[in-house]
Amino acid sequence: QECKLAAGDKSKVMFTHNLQAKFTLVELDASTGSLRLKIGKKGLNEKCAGAFPQQGSLLPDEHVPATPIQTALTEVVAGHLSGNLRSSVAALLNRVPPATPLQHHDESPPEAAIRIAHLMNGGCLVIQGPPGTGKTFTASQVITSLLTSGNKIGIASNSHKAVMNLLAACGDVAKVGGFQLHGIKVGGEANDPVLGSHPGVQYVPDAGQAQQVYANGVIGGTAWLFTRPEWEGALDFLFIDEAGQVALANAIAMARCAKNLVLLGDQMQLEQPVQGSHPGDAGLSALQYALKNLEASRPDSPVMHPVVPPDYGLFLGESRRMHPAVCRFISESMYEGRLSSHPDCARQKIVVSSGANSLITKESGIVFSGIEHDGNIQQSDEEVDRVTAIFRELHNRLYTAKDGLTRLLALDDFLFIAPYNAQVRALQAALPPGARVGSVDKFQGQEAPVCILSLCSSYGEYGSRGLAFILDRNRVNVAISRAQCLAVVVADPRIAGTAPGSLDDMMLINLFCKLTNSSTLK
Repeated sequence: QECKLAAGDKSKVMFTHNLQAKFTLVELDASTGSLRLKIGKKGLNEKCAGAFPQQGSLLPDEHVPATPIQTALTEVVAGHLSGNLRSSVAALLNRVPPATPLQHHDESPPEAAIRIAHLMNGGCLVIQGPPGTGKTFTASQVITSLLTSGNKIGIASNSHKAVMNLLAACGDVAKVGGFQLHGIKVGGEANDPVLGSHPGVQYVPDAGQAQQVYANGVIGGTAWLFTRPEWEGALDFLFIDEAGQVALANAIAMARCAKNLVLLGDQMQLEQPVQGSHPGDAGLSALQYALKNLEASRPDSPVMHPVVPPDYGLFLGESRRMHPAVCRFISESMYEGRLSSHPDCARQKIVVSSGANSLITKESGIVFSGIEHDGNIQQSDEEVDRVTAIFRELHNRLYTAKDGLTRLLALDDFLFIAPYNAQVRALQAALPPGARVGSVDKFQGQEAPVCILSLCSSYGEYGSRGLAFILDRNRVNVAISRAQCLAVVVADPRIAGTAPGSLDDMMLINLFCKLTNSSTLK
């Protein structure tokens, strides 16, 4: 059956309800259904009486106790009840913008963010960065400016990878400014190349050791670090990156560590990876909560502002990634027409084939490549064939980048995206080794000249997750906006004729129709 486990993952095998053991997954071959597991002799003797039982169920061993987060959240609630709520937490919960004018007409967003941050005295600032608008660059400019003034800065996110990405950007900005980034990174990979590139950032493996090591500068970690009691009130600023994916509860629990809070992200891109069922606004991410449209929302049906209101936060409104023809669709469909493309991006184009049977006839923009098929839910051979044909047609074609330089399109210049793992595996098998194939989740933050999205579901065959999954607005946004020059959507065109069962369905189908109208092919 389908699984997300891969070689190197920690796993456990359930043999019976009271017999289980932890293993390292050494090898997994999905095509043959075979795997190799590793366990020490001591563990085998203690857990399995020295012998591996004949039957068992392989499960991911991903559980990390959330005790420090739960404790911090309980203490924040107690502080609220006693009237002693930290200012950064109160500003987030009450949706209060910084007590200073936001972006002036003569300011760029980074300039405005730096000015506002230096004037903050206990509050919350929201910075929304749509695809390719330089959210990480802007944040790194603000952080390094604050560091030069002696501020203690925390950088948090759901993943260590996101934290390291922002730390790396800060280190690069510091080098340009003639100084070295100093601080610590807690947890994650000890041999991350970012640490080698920025020797002033010390790696600390355990959150319990962090406060003894940290003196000043920047500190990077996850909620398991910043919710620990010794960090309460210890920092001047906490920057939460990808705040659209960070649970509100985690953000509140972390925010007490700092006087000021900065939320970075985009509520129109990927949402929280795991969502429970919570009453009211408790299930929202930090950014969703901050940008909830109170007038348009209904009980248990929140509506978000697609663009942060100008009197509440900063919107980075110029993409330096997408060709104007790609950006136009994203802007009008996702951002109320507020997102524009940098003039240099208009240079991007591909010299396409002029043959009568060409699949791609546009040198840039969005192309819909329709192919009818039946009975497919999570995997479509017909779409795999179409995707590979499009790749062969575009591979080695002449491409002009936004800097005006030309080159032939190589394999690495393509992203292949599908909503289901079954289609991902089918594409991996059909495309050359090394092809960049994955689900939307894998590619947020990445880009390529050509992005090909395969929706793989037949008309009327939408599975248990329905249209709401394959046409999820946020996921479509991320998929299409990976493209620097050309985005190709391969799908059954009859999906446009689906009878909507609700207003939400109607909006999904409308989005699909916009895609089909971008460029209908034979």
